[in-house]
Amino acid sequence: MRVCLLAWAIVLVLLLDACGGDGAACNDDPGSSCVWAGTGEAGFNGDGHDRRDTRLYWPVDVSFAPDGTPWIVDWNNNKVREVLSDGSIRTAVSLFHPTDVEFGPDGLIYIADWHNYQINTLDPETGLLRLFGGDVAGFAGDGGPVDDALFNLPSSIVFASDGSLYILDQANQRIRKAAADPGRTVTTVVGSGDAGFAGDGGPPLLAQLNFGTDDNANPSGGLAIGPDGTLYIADSLNHRIRRVDFEAGRIETIAGNGSDALTGDGGPASDAGIGLVSDLEFGPDGRLYLSDAENNCVRAIDLTTGVIEMVWNGNPMNDQEASDDILLDHPSGIAFGPDGLLYIADTFHHRIVRVIPGA
Repeated sequence: MRVCLLAWAIVLVLLLDACGGDGAACNDDPGSSCVWAGTGEAGFNGDGHDRRDTRLYWPVDVSFAPDGTPWIVDWNNNKVREVLSDGSIRTAVSLFHPTDVEFGPDGLIYIADWHNYQINTLDPETGLLRLFGGDVAGFAGDGGPVDDALFNLPSSIVFASDGSLYILDQANQRIRKAAADPGRTVTTVVGSGDAGFAGDGGPPLLAQLNFGTDDNANPSGGLAIGPDGTLYIADSLNHRIRRVDFEAGRIETIAGNGSDALTGDGGPASDAGIGLVSDLEFGPDGRLYLSDAENNCVRAIDLTTGVIEMVWNGNPMNDQEASDDILLDHPSGIAFGPDGLLYIADTFHHRIVRVIPGA
């Protein structure tokens, strides 16, 4: 068994580490970056190509399955795509502007099918796609099974440790939960339904959130679950990160002062300006990482000290060459691979970038 696991680990490292294409080759130097997938040219040139020779069109997320398999949400190609063990890419399913994938405890892949107003499940073994919840755009179903629920632009999903699924119901300005009970009972757990900013220090159901509200809006918002079960919300149009303690019945802002300016790194996160945050992920170091799409960077919050720091600045700087293999344009999704390194969906550059933050 140990030999088999070692062999798999070697194959996985080779798969994740070999970068090239139009960007620089990946190396292990702090501060290095490479194009890990995508040619940088928008479009669709079919399946079966090496990931570096595969055209993407506004990829908005990259995720890693429990077995280490990478998955890419290829938003404007309306596809969810899998990176195979030989480094080639195949389309797993075609939907209508999917925005997020999560890997369920039941072995299924859950997909936020944004412009279909649905959550779907995909069986990775059989390729069978099933409707989990949603139908047409609307708001309905609280207190009943997820089969009867209606959502409006569900943009982000995340599993809690008990198997319940949290859903960012973007145009309804709410966070909803499909419980882990047999009927998958749906309830609203955060948000009054009115767009705005209010409620800090009080009950989550009375809080106001602010996301894009119509079909022409971009996907916005993100969710993450902390190690203690606390829910973190990228409250995008409020330019804040908010934390929900359900046991205490309290919502609070932990980052962002309401300004979209890129300010405050090295100081308290609550005093910092942050742009449109589109994804949240906990890193191997326990920090909460955020993809600041508007400011073309990735930042991290130490939840113990409350300090926010720049992890990867994708903007041209005086001491940085203006080369395509280090700059970002609207980075939407982030994930940490099995190698512990950071992968970024560099959306408007039509590629996935792998970076090693500087020491």
